[in-house]
Amino acid sequence: MPKPTRLHRREFLGQATRWGGAAALAGTGCGNPRPSESSPAASNPATPRANPTQPPAEASPALPVPGSQAGLPSALPDGLVLDNFTLYTRTPLTLEAKRSRLGIGPVTPLSRLFVRNNLPLPDRSIVDNPDAWTLAVSGTRQRRAFTLSELKTLGITSVAAVLQCSGNGRRFFPHGPSGSPWGVGAAGCVVWTGVPVATVLQAAGGPGAQAKYLTTTGADPLPDLPEGLRREDLLVERSIPLDKALADALLAWEVNGVPLPLTHGGPLRLVVPGYYGVNNIKYAKSLACTAEQSPAKIQRTGYRVRPVGEKAAPDQPSMWRMNVKSWINGPGADGEIVLAGEVQLYGVAFSGERSVTRVEVSVDGGRTWGTAEWVGPDLGAAAWRTFRFEVKLAAGRHRLVSRATDSGGATQPRRRVENHRGYANNSWDDMALEIDVFNEPPADAATRPRAQTEAEAGPVALSESAQRGRELFLRGASPPCGTCHTLAEAQTAMKVGPNLDDLAPPVERVERAVSQGVGAMAGYADRLSPQERLDLATYVYEATRRRGGGG
Repeated sequence: MPKPTRLHRREFLGQATRWGGAAALAGTGCGNPRPSESSPAASNPATPRANPTQPPAEASPALPVPGSQAGLPSALPDGLVLDNFTLYTRTPLTLEAKRSRLGIGPVTPLSRLFVRNNLPLPDRSIVDNPDAWTLAVSGTRQRRAFTLSELKTLGITSVAAVLQCSGNGRRFFPHGPSGSPWGVGAAGCVVWTGVPVATVLQAAGGPGAQAKYLTTTGADPLPDLPEGLRREDLLVERSIPLDKALADALLAWEVNGVPLPLTHGGPLRLVVPGYYGVNNIKYAKSLACTAEQSPAKIQRTGYRVRPVGEKAAPDQPSMWRMNVKSWINGPGADGEIVLAGEVQLYGVAFSGERSVTRVEVSVDGGRTWGTAEWVGPDLGAAAWRTFRFEVKLAAGRHRLVSRATDSGGATQPRRRVENHRGYANNSWDDMALEIDVFNEPPADAATRPRAQTEAEAGPVALSESAQRGRELFLRGASPPCGTCHTLAEAQTAMKVGPNLDDLAPPVERVERAVSQGVGAMAGYADRLSPQERLDLATYVYEATRRRGGGG
């Protein structure tokens, strides 16, 4: 292929969708409306109703259901099976574990652990010979470089810890923040094995006298940058307090007893027990003891908790320690059949690096509570505890919730803290599991409706607004949207951004993503008029319906 023309900064910002999480037009960052809580209980439902904690299906039957296998290639990296996940984007890969797949035991299998990447996956060759991987260490009394083979000689430790995306629970925020619309499945508990960060820094002479932070840089692939755009705008680099790093952080090369796979940061990943996933840098290439936090955008203004509508700033709280949280995983999630009688409810609870001391469960939406019992071993303060609660349920609809209290006395709240990006949601009310209970298995239990398959491609009838949006998609936006996205109607087949034909996002989701921006991609609110943004969103919606003139 010919070498692409060098772009100016404004032209490049749109193309940053290839590196910036769920990309612009996909609109994967816009949360779905909060499910209704007004459904009356029936004495003996004839058929199961849709689980209200899952994303509602689109009104048009021509739209594929997110996470279904409709029209999607089945292959995922590292042997992952699509049936265990909701798929939001393939580039970068974004997978949420289905609630019903999280299980009862305290350790999450890698086959059911969510996947989140800010940038496309590196070349698979980096895990072919993991022992040759090199880590640079600076900001210490001696600058050092260690191969993974050398790191393995310094020491070994294992820790069970929760890995959770900062936006887990974003789906329930009513303002539709940008970012993947996670429910509860962007979390898991795994066992990491590696070398303590404190041991590595000591091998390099210890931190410098002015050091306050540990700054870790990932080897995520970056493009050749055009003039006017800084490396820090796309770099995956995060800082955490040095005291925290010295206390319990580790550099892991193994997870759940197997070499760290590429999808989860192999060959080497920083693990910060009790901290949100963004701080657990994948493909760790360098450690630096620094006096200041990283100037990278992902640290400077990204992952900052701020009021809705307020711009991000370095003085806002950073997404470091996870708050106290719990939820019920089943039975009954994702439409599983539950019969009336004695039922064993089960779920998970955690609180950063603090132990959880109590979990309470309510089967009537929070009006009355009972104390749950622990299931399985206590794997440490940074791990989650699994719990059970035995209850007799009559046929009908039930709203199941749990709330946890940690060793510091913090109790999970009923209400979320509203914030612009939908971070840190630990509302027990939002995490509710609503299930239908039956006196006997419904007659259609074995043949329940499946996600509709993608309609065959064909001519798409476009409205006047969509025709204007098509021009913006192909030529009017700077740069054209087709430089990153696949869209059959536009005859574009780019793999750097999400495939719009797969996602088929609704108008409002596209419009919000284009206006707000996602990841490294800046919003277009100052470059496209409200009407232009609406036209563009209308085009993507109509072009992905796949049935010309559909209702």
